Amino acid sequence: DQPLNPDVAKVGVRAVRVSGREAPELVQALTKAGGLKFGARTVGEAEMKQMVADVRKLGDPARGEAVFRRKDQLCMRCHAIAGSGGQVGPDLSSVGASAQIDYLIDSVITPNKQVKENFHAVLVTTQQGLSYTGIKVQESPDTLVLRTAEDKEISIPTKDIDERKMGGSLMPDGLTDVLTRNEFLDLIRFLSELGRVGPYSVSKARLVRRWRALDATAEARQALSSGGVPDGAALRWEPAYSTVSGELPLEDVPHIDAEAVVRCELEASTPGPVVLRLNTAKGLRLWLDRKPMEAKDATEVDVSAGVHTLTFALDLSQRKEPLRCEVEDKPGSPARVRVVGGK
Repeated sequence: DQPLNPDVAKVGVRAVRVSGREAPELVQALTKAGGLKFGARTVGEAEMKQMVADVRKLGDPARGEAVFRRKDQLCMRCHAIAGSGGQVGPDLSSVGASAQIDYLIDSVITPNKQVKENFHAVLVTTQQGLSYTGIKVQESPDTLVLRTAEDKEISIPTKDIDERKMGGSLMPDGLTDVLTRNEFLDLIRFLSELGRVGPYSVSKARLVRRWRALDATAEARQALSSGGVPDGAALRWEPAYSTVSGELPLEDVPHIDAEAVVRCELEASTPGPVVLRLNTAKGLRLWLDRKPMEAKDATEVDVSAGVHTLTFALDLSQRKEPLRCEVEDKPGSPARVRVVGGK
């Protein structure tokens, strides 16, 4: 029966949600004590004017990027930056250059108010009584392909479709309800800067933005102790993403004692040598597929046609810098290589 500061209550609710435990009575108590309201709401004209002013005056884009990247916020589960991240929602690479602050606030608080073209959900019921919801990826006379909120593609034979109708956004209402006011202002400020000229412009360089990070398990420790490239069906890899500037923060990947292991993929349509440009090779071991290579600030790799895996083992006792990796053409080389993005 004691009141709580709303921001304190929000942090409490967020802690419950990310704990993996069911605690409905605790959430209810925190919600009541903080006077919180979750779900869809309308922002009035006066409130919107004040929020826009506060975003400009108080919002910090660096802190906002950290909020955007937090796993409990799920932003990168559905949205990508420069093609890396989820594919359910629009790519946000240039959102700050094309959208005003009030539009961004509305889009986050009330996702169904203005849904971007081609991102309306499609609701399908089959003759077998099954229901599906997702964004239309493609359609032929025989098959409808949807991408679900979990970023998985499902194919539905058109002959099985009983009913089909348009829905709203796959982004749920209230996703930012557990953010403190300052966190919300920071997030909107980051989005408003994203893609504009400055520190949050998205480089066209071939930067590695989507990584796979080795989870800290007993199997991972055993694989690392062998000295070879960590590989095998027993190992678990989780997605990790570089910041807008192209750096992968070390605190964002699992630490396995004093090491961390990440990998990325390159696809060569035309074989030949290319150059890997690292911010620093300090504390790194490198493998191309299963072949060990000397890691240097500029490392030449010769790739055949197809998809290749680069694996980096980071010695955290030596390396404190984030990891940044860029693919550059080697003068005179016929190679055509792209960095694989996605989720």
